[in-house]
Amino acid sequence: MSLQPATAFLDARDMVKTYPAPGWLTRGRRVNSVDHVSLSIAKGEVLGLVGESGCGKSTVARLLVRMDRADSGLIRIGGTEIGGLAGADLQALRRKVQLVFQDPFGALDPRMRLGESLEAPLHAHGIGDRGQRQAIALDMLREVGLDQSFYDRLPRECSGGQLQRVVIARALILKPELLVCDEPTSALDASLRSQVLNLLIDLKRRFGLTLLMISHDLRVVRELCDRIAVMYLGEIVELAPAAELFANPRHPYTRALIAASMLDNPDLSAAGVALRGEPPSPLNPPSGCRFHGRCPQAVALCAQSHPAFDPAAGHAARCHFT
Repeated sequence: MSLQPATAFLDARDMVKTYPAPGWLTRGRRVNSVDHVSLSIAKGEVLGLVGESGCGKSTVARLLVRMDRADSGLIRIGGTEIGGLAGADLQALRRKVQLVFQDPFGALDPRMRLGESLEAPLHAHGIGDRGQRQAIALDMLREVGLDQSFYDRLPRECSGGQLQRVVIARALILKPELLVCDEPTSALDASLRSQVLNLLIDLKRRFGLTLLMISHDLRVVRELCDRIAVMYLGEIVELAPAAELFANPRHPYTRALIAASMLDNPDLSAAGVALRGEPPSPLNPPSGCRFHGRCPQAVALCAQSHPAFDPAAGHAARCHFT
């Protein structure tokens, strides 16, 4: 079974993104944030992207919504290559693809009432008059489970869970086809996290959304996603249907993540697959397999040869001993 959707709504091939290294000691060097990453998502599918902090997940999100431009690679959304878009064409993309930010407090202007924040995308795209924009904003508040009193509230008058609902409402107000969710529940406690996840599941069904769910929490992606991609140090190291990945993880890094998250898998114990040390610096990725320095199964070959990865395989893992 191929893991690449036959008719992909989002098709990203060999995305590369580097950034100038911070600090004068590393002046002139580049941080390898995303290194030849390929992802495809079918219409109506939910793809999860997981990995430790700093592995490049948020950079992938920024590339897909064109907040940043890839150094190289190809990104098609709805059949349109987005790398060269500008002006009206880029604005049209913004209506098709929206990003849900990680921190709802930072995503909203603290001086603007929530109704103004909701209407801002409509105003920017020239949709409706003032009365029509207000009606759309009030309707969208209802869609995410908030009453009309929130229209006149300031962000400081709301809880984190309420603000995340507003952020989701603002992302949906332009009726996008693709929603990129970058750690949308990480700033919330457990009860609010469950509420927001249930909301996303419901909205996905009602609006026919295609979703990329980025998270470091495997419980989140197991509940919501059809397929899951695992990212380590700028690369995709495993890609599989969600049920298959949790039942039969093939990459040592994936096995360690599942064991550490205490998800039920009788074949994995935290002691048997524990990670060693910290991730290497993206300024100087190791040779061979990038995970070999932390892998309990590593042999000499792992430090010498970079493992192949075929995203079209039925269950792909970037490991010499898959």
